[in-house]
Amino acid sequence: MSYLVSPFRPLNHIHRDLNRFFDGDRLSPLAEGANWSPQVDIVENDEAFVITADMPGVSAEEIEISLHHGVLTIKGERSTERETTESAFTRRERVQGTFYRQFNLPETADEDTVSARYDDGVLGITIPKASKAKPKIVSVN
Repeated sequence: MSYLVSPFRPLNHIHRDLNRFFDGDRLSPLAEGANWSPQVDIVENDEAFVITADMPGVSAEEIEISLHHGVLTIKGERSTERETTESAFTRRERVQGTFYRQFNLPETADEDTVSARYDDGVLGITIPKASKAKPKIVSVN
């Protein structure tokens, strides 16, 4: 089986890093203790912005979503039920601990009607767009 590697891959990484810097998707001083960061997809359609985040192994009770001054914050923790010692692992790739993501919302987002659902390790956040203000016609008497 062969995989094609895009010649634009380095540019995609630069684009992603610039988006993180300018769009607010970066760790804040509050998140210095974060161990990992869930991968997300963000889709915009005519009615809403939809954020989908992969969080396998995280219970819904461990996820906190907040909105403050146009910034959406997702944080929480993934932990294991059983105690293990590091020497017991042959290989350990699944990260445990706290996570933290922040996103600046555009002005068109309606912060009052945000909804979230969590199903099978996937968090879905829907941020409806605010209805556009219609111009008011004033009659002259």
